[in-house]
Amino acid sequence: RVSKYSVRCEAHFDSTLPHRLRPRAMDSSPASAAAQDHGCRLPILIVPGFMSSALRVERSEEQSTWEGKRIWLSLDKLGLSAAVAAATRSRNRGPDPGGADESTGTRSAFRVAKATTKGLMQHFDAEQPDPDEKDDGCPQAHEPLQVFRERCLRNSWVNHIMLKSPTEEMEGVRLKPIEGLEGIDFLTESALTKPLTSVFSHVIEELKQVGYEEGVDLDAAPYDWRFAPSVLQARDRYFDHLRVRVEALDRKGTGVVLLGHSMGNKTIMYFLRYMRANHGQNWLDTHVHTWLCAGGPHLGAPQAARCTLLGDRMGLDAFLNMQEGLIMAQSFSSSPWLLPIGAQASNLFYVRRQGALEIRGLEAGLPGRWISSKNKVVVTLEVSWGNDDGRTSLRSSAASSFDGKKALYDADRNFFRFCGPAELPPCAVLVAIVKEVGMPKRRIPLCHLGSRACDCVRLAKEAARGRGGLGVPRAFSVEKSIRELWAAGRPDKDGFVDAQLPLKVDMGPSGLFQFGGSVRFQLRWRGAAEVQTSLLGVARPLAETRIGLEAPRVCHAKGSIVYDRLSLSEAGGVDDSPNAPMQVWRKYYEGDPLYDETGSQDAPPVKRVVAVHGVNVPTETFYAIRLASIRVDATQRQPVFVLDREAKICPAASNGLRMSGGIASEIPGAGHGSGDGVVPLYSMNHVREWARDVESLRVEHLDKAGHREMLCDARFHKIILDVATSPPNVA
Repeated sequence: RVSKYSVRCEAHFDSTLPHRLRPRAMDSSPASAAAQDHGCRLPILIVPGFMSSALRVERSEEQSTWEGKRIWLSLDKLGLSAAVAAATRSRNRGPDPGGADESTGTRSAFRVAKATTKGLMQHFDAEQPDPDEKDDGCPQAHEPLQVFRERCLRNSWVNHIMLKSPTEEMEGVRLKPIEGLEGIDFLTESALTKPLTSVFSHVIEELKQVGYEEGVDLDAAPYDWRFAPSVLQARDRYFDHLRVRVEALDRKGTGVVLLGHSMGNKTIMYFLRYMRANHGQNWLDTHVHTWLCAGGPHLGAPQAARCTLLGDRMGLDAFLNMQEGLIMAQSFSSSPWLLPIGAQASNLFYVRRQGALEIRGLEAGLPGRWISSKNKVVVTLEVSWGNDDGRTSLRSSAASSFDGKKALYDADRNFFRFCGPAELPPCAVLVAIVKEVGMPKRRIPLCHLGSRACDCVRLAKEAARGRGGLGVPRAFSVEKSIRELWAAGRPDKDGFVDAQLPLKVDMGPSGLFQFGGSVRFQLRWRGAAEVQTSLLGVARPLAETRIGLEAPRVCHAKGSIVYDRLSLSEAGGVDDSPNAPMQVWRKYYEGDPLYDETGSQDAPPVKRVVAVHGVNVPTETFYAIRLASIRVDATQRQPVFVLDREAKICPAASNGLRMSGGIASEIPGAGHGSGDGVVPLYSMNHVREWARDVESLRVEHLDKAGHREMLCDARFHKIILDVATSPPNVA
């Protein structure tokens, strides 16, 4: 290195030190002694990361009693009883009846009995609400009143946190970050959960023990982490207020240490560029002494792409379901801020090569099937692919109209996509099951008893086949070859053909035989090549997807299953709705002159940078995915892809990598390291590219320190004191 660049890399501290510490008394180290001297201490301004600023309710038309109170994070407003109930349901329920069920094999007798009992409890009494319908504010059957109340609170909490658009909150809602250190020390106020939600509390305690005072030489700049940086400025004038904070701290003219963690470093980088564009380089040279970046995702984090595109509960597994987590994450215009950029964004996903069977225009003719017109009728369509490829079943929403003979289904909520092998197997078959939801009690006790006995048998059979879920089976269709259905019709302009599945002769709920009826629909088959060009929007031939790779990185136990590389922009571009993540990215990031989406020649306009990285913790780097078999609902936001849990790392590419559940992680080993559990090493180490553009660069690695855990780490605290107590003209 040229001598004028002060670069210290790979500095490992004593491995015997604990990685997570409670507040402690300071030692008598030189850094601590220097910190006691007020003349040497530099002021510090802390900028927290994603979801690390506490938010309070400024205005709420929906929950006026919440005004002035903390909502992020408030477990009381989320509903603790609802969380307990959700956890109980998740332990007891089988596959989601509204999604794909790809179970294979025979269930145990115990699981069959449990599913049958659950079915009896849910479906024998009163009319049941369609679970796909939006919450109407009424308690669900068998739901305790307290759980219902707290479920309403949870729904209201989600409505407060999520955004209406990239620039707007929901109607009648206004949230604000809690100012000062109070907004970044802990996320919750409850004595029970406060220690579990520590953010900067340990750092603040350490600094106060050596004489730092809030508002004098220590401050924080919380922000509404839901918004993109340009929106933060336009909406809250955040970066102007940040300038005022820096100037207020820099009373002695020594310059301020900007301490950022995680996305807080992205915020600091944007602030530096904003100040250079609006106030000139001289302001930065005067007021910013050092940028201390901890766990900086300079090239983004793959985990952010997984959460944004595939869905994630954002650490609130006990409170949110995947649908709520996906809706929230995709509503935040800040989510694309953390997406991977540069070359790594091109190798982020490996998608299984699949074909797709699509079905629309569903209706069921049910003459003489003894189904009450007062009840709801659903249809389960099941595809058996054959050749050990398993089966997939999807359930319709409740019929939009049913007169006792014919059930019609809303086209916007009942478009079925079954994703399977790349080419349609000759032995693939389709079957339909018609189910009744709710069964009024019959006046004659004997008929009532006989009806329940018949339904017990039906539910037991369905549970044994792994087809549990909402509704008592009332009719089964014959199995038909999908190839025969596809070949028998004449395609329309969209490629769909008319098809039907006749219903079998069966015994009804009153012991009488039922005749006639059928399930009618339109279907089409798309092979892998058509899926790639039409559904994924990828124009390049499949054979070209591996150019530039020495060997495939992802494979399957079945050698016939192939994976193709899919870039972040290609995977995100499948959803082209106005507020989809990649649309937000293009408008609020690529179109922002203060944001560099290339990840090259992006050195910050400051003199000194100290980067602290947690290392040697398994960290997500890329993903194996497949198209989701779903009932497409135009009224809801749904993931197009799901993780492919059957994929594995190819032996030739396994060095330093491990895959579990479709998630490939870098792991520490001989000759290679890994990131901090959230941000990969390559993303944090991007700071090394700035060495020739800044006067001083110092890189510190904390072995085995996790992304959030490093804030509690004594080694990190020592680095902060070392930087903040250096003479003003020293890096």
